[in-house]
Amino acid sequence: MQSLLLLCSCLTASLILIEAEVDINIATANQIHKNLNRTVSPCTDFWNFACGGFVNNSKYVDNFEWVEDQFASAMVEFMESNLGEDDSRTPRLIQKMRSYYKACKEDKQNVKTSDPLDELTDWLPGFSKFLEHGLNGVFFDERVDVAANDSTRLVIQIKMPELSASYSAQRAERLLRLYKLEDEDVVRRLIRNLQELQDKYRVENPVVFTFNYSEIKKQIPLIEWNSICSQLLGENHTSEELDQLLFEVSDMEYLQEISQFLANLDSRHINMYLRTRLFVFIEESKPRERNPKSCIHHMRAILPLGINYIYDRFVYQNRDQDTRDVDKILTHLKKTFDIYLSANRLKLTAHQLTYVRAKLKGIQLKVGNLPEEKSDEFYDNHYESANFSDSSFLANLFQALALRTRQQHAGLLNPESKLDLKRYYVNDNVVKARTSPFYENERNTITVPMEFLQWPLFDHRQHSIFRQSLLGAVLGHEMNHAFEQEGILFDAAGNESLVGLEIRESLAFRNALKCAEGKPFVSLKERLADINGLQLAYDSFFGLDHDSRLFEYRPYAFESEFTAPQLFHLSYAQFFCGSLPPVIAHDRDDERVNVSVGNLRQFAYDFKCETSDSSICEMWRSREETVSTSNGHP
Repeated sequence: MQSLLLLCSCLTASLILIEAEVDINIATANQIHKNLNRTVSPCTDFWNFACGGFVNNSKYVDNFEWVEDQFASAMVEFMESNLGEDDSRTPRLIQKMRSYYKACKEDKQNVKTSDPLDELTDWLPGFSKFLEHGLNGVFFDERVDVAANDSTRLVIQIKMPELSASYSAQRAERLLRLYKLEDEDVVRRLIRNLQELQDKYRVENPVVFTFNYSEIKKQIPLIEWNSICSQLLGENHTSEELDQLLFEVSDMEYLQEISQFLANLDSRHINMYLRTRLFVFIEESKPRERNPKSCIHHMRAILPLGINYIYDRFVYQNRDQDTRDVDKILTHLKKTFDIYLSANRLKLTAHQLTYVRAKLKGIQLKVGNLPEEKSDEFYDNHYESANFSDSSFLANLFQALALRTRQQHAGLLNPESKLDLKRYYVNDNVVKARTSPFYENERNTITVPMEFLQWPLFDHRQHSIFRQSLLGAVLGHEMNHAFEQEGILFDAAGNESLVGLEIRESLAFRNALKCAEGKPFVSLKERLADINGLQLAYDSFFGLDHDSRLFEYRPYAFESEFTAPQLFHLSYAQFFCGSLPPVIAHDRDDERVNVSVGNLRQFAYDFKCETSDSSICEMWRSREETVSTSNGHP
């Protein structure tokens, strides 16, 4: 017990320092002021005004790196302490996590760069062996998910590789060029042919076919399904068990042509490409540098259950309070959204309103990516079949990758292949763990990672204007993924629904989409979530009829320069402060902030900007003339 108290005192030292030196609200307000760039106008470039000073005043790239560093520091202290050595509840899990960490930190051996493929020559030819160890999205993407019409029924989804997989293919091609391997030109032509086939058949919403095992073997006969199933499910399955498998297959024409294409190739060339892609996959999965913190970040992604369990049990001090506060914010957002539905801007029919209200009511909150299962036995046995050592990081990495594959496929041979909801957690990315909250359509659930709930992004001691502006807008963003053009298709139970399709095809809904499409975007659904999420957070805090031109604001004790609405916007923008990241799934951060505040009609009132309401995009939000409800927060 004394060691636990000592560790906790060390892990919370930074927060105690904040309390000792300055009130948490003053610290938050001071941080906002440090980030400002007063050489620009908030009306012309709000992100630059709110965040332009961040890079010069912070040692971190952005706020995510900041909170991730705090998390890693706490976990390093645990890993290098004696805490848990004599633990009677989950001794095996703790030992395996420490073994993986020790090898990651101390074993500096990598795949030899002189000729990296030589070390992978022992791998069996054929795709299934590589698939077993996590290499996916080369010729096609295979994953275990749930059925479109039954969010608890496990199916095997087969589809064309994701667009993002092309980056790995490009890295593999550069590797072949660098080492001038035998038959390099043939394999490089193979890569280009694969890309041409994907470009030829890629569509935004491909038709999905459902097959059983016998049917998929007939539809795409040249892929070795027997070998793949044996590798992924083990050799001891019966023909009856295979026959109960369901496959949801997208991009049928691509899969049929790629199977014919591969059947005509020399297996040596296929195997060389697979080994090249495996090397790239290893390089992408392991830490760029081996040090204590980078090993924790790597383990967050590849061993999420173990790392989150340890953090939750031994480190996290405020789970109960944080959960209550986050749930309170989400509840308030849902109440405001329900007022939107009463105004019915989109002119939904009665049964459509019932559909949306049921989904809104059913949205669940999950703090921390951990399953509902609480038994010590479950956690202690989770990594039992992985033979992690203290000395070989690469061997441990392959063990972890193979373990993930086994665990993701284990439920397929259960009766009717039902998802074990009590033991479900997100285990989806070996390269980068999620830090920001995320929404899952199939679960109708918002998960808030424990890493996120740290200052400067969140602290339960902060004034509500800080908590409800930043976290409120983030939760509002995730909540609105349930109601954008893709999310609306899923009902409250996570199943695709014709009612959702009716709503998406309605004139008012399509017009709302057209408005948001007015400026170039990377992802329309992310833009909609940004715009609608900020509007929802603002209305939830200030009230739906709030007009800052009608109020005289008293300064907060911790902030005298900015009025409450101005401080709300500045706090919201802090989420996006940092060096502008490369564009992947969202617009660039400055664009996200500027587009969002530009579509909040009150922002112009709050900062006394000139604007035209005709350019404002609103989807679910009530029109000004239809509301008369105020929450009275200013």
